[in-house]
Amino acid sequence: MYRSKNTRNSGWIIRRSLVSKVAVGVLVLAITFMLVSGSVSPVNAYVVVIGRGCYYGCGGYYYGGGSYYPGYYGYSGYNNYYQPTQYQLTVNTNPSTLSGGVSGAGTYNSGSTASFSANQTISQAQGTRYVFQGWTGAYSGTGSTGTITMNSAQTVTAQYQLQYFASVTQQPSSASTPQGGGWYNAGATATITVSPQNVTLGPGSQLSFNGWTVDGSSNQGGSTLSLQMNSPHTVVAQYVQQYYLTVQSPQGVTSGQGWYNAGSNAPISVSTPPSPMFGVNYVFDGWQGSIQSSSQSTTVLMNGPMTVTATWHQDYTVLYITIGAIIAIIGVGGAVFYKSKHKKSATAPSQQTNVTTP
Repeated sequence: MYRSKNTRNSGWIIRRSLVSKVAVGVLVLAITFMLVSGSVSPVNAYVVVIGRGCYYGCGGYYYGGGSYYPGYYGYSGYNNYYQPTQYQLTVNTNPSTLSGGVSGAGTYNSGSTASFSANQTISQAQGTRYVFQGWTGAYSGTGSTGTITMNSAQTVTAQYQLQYFASVTQQPSSASTPQGGGWYNAGATATITVSPQNVTLGPGSQLSFNGWTVDGSSNQGGSTLSLQMNSPHTVVAQYVQQYYLTVQSPQGVTSGQGWYNAGSNAPISVSTPPSPMFGVNYVFDGWQGSIQSSSQSTTVLMNGPMTVTATWHQDYTVLYITIGAIIAIIGVGGAVFYKSKHKKSATAPSQQTNVTTP
């Protein structure tokens, strides 16, 4: 059967139109499935539409999720993907050796928001650390986290401060805890003090501040220590056990009373008091109490709180001798006087018998 040319052309056009519609339908179903499954982002996807008058690439839009997204029409019939502009975010640290303490570096789409963060502290060796100070570069702030809009390549730097630790303790542990320990910026001066310097433990017993030990070496000084923090330091406030010595005497002047280090020998003495009256003297009998000694000057071993008392007695020997001498003198004088008077009385009558009467 003969078919006209118009009939053949009409059939070819119908078949072409049908194929195009089927191809577009299949393509739309495929893209819909990928969008639902999450394998293609609506923002980055576009479709290829084979249609009338579009044998070569031309612009267009794809509608999905309530928004229109830029697309591309191509003759090939295969999907292509839109590649947005991307920028690099560089996150540095100062010093650069601390790069492990920051996060957020990477590639970000143009116009997106990039987040970055830094550790507040980064520990190094014992007693050494770095402390976050703030951000410089494309972002400034003192918070450990930040965000930035990626409209170009960006660089931010986390600034860190080197610090050293001053460990402060006391020996023995029952003494007062020194003040001033802790973290200091490198190069700073740490001021460490003790207060009070004497710690009462009981009657006649105390701990007394005796100086500092810095990093194991003796560093005698006052109650305030200034320490250059160019490295970690260990500071110990050294205290010594002390006991009180009480020296008493009812007479005379004593010396030696006060606080002494445990185990030391405390010198004591007492002066002889003046005579209370003529012929009466004080005689030292000895020390009584924590020690017994007959010497007016001696020492006391301070192995605890001590009390010593000087004892005396009065000596009347001189008084008695004086009184006896006075009595003897009076007696001798009386005897002489009596004898002299008696002799005069005996010679007086013999002179009267030799007188003649006219």
